[in-house]
Amino acid sequence: MGWLHTWFGLDGGKNLVLAIGGILLLLPFALINKYSIYQYRLLQLCSVLIWIVIFNHKAESPTFVIAMAGVVIWYMTMPKSRTNNNLLALALIFTSLSPTDIFPAWVRQNLVIPYTLKAVPCIAIWAKIWYESVFGDLQQS
Repeated sequence: MGWLHTWFGLDGGKNLVLAIGGILLLLPFALINKYSIYQYRLLQLCSVLIWIVIFNHKAESPTFVIAMAGVVIWYMTMPKSRTNNNLLALALIFTSLSPTDIFPAWVRQNLVIPYTLKAVPCIAIWAKIWYESVFGDLQQS
């Protein structure tokens, strides 16, 4: 919700956003024919781990460790590509390192926190996981 408010000016509708997010989360689970694919099952685990954090309107900094677990499992599961490498790098930089002293205080206070940059890589990765789960050509291992 903070991201939607900051970037798009959308206020309220917390329950609507959560309902849409819940439907999107559960939709890939309807693809019963993919249950036998191990990679698909790992993607669903990653999806749930990230979803818990990005759809929590009161998520605090320490809860992002749950999302990062999903990010790392996703990265290790999927074939290496430039897109996946870039998304992982963005997640490591903005989600993991932005609240630390590695980032100058001015950058944290004036860019990372106001623009909720910490959540953006996780949102992008969750969207990619969702797309790969529903439309991707997952390989049986």
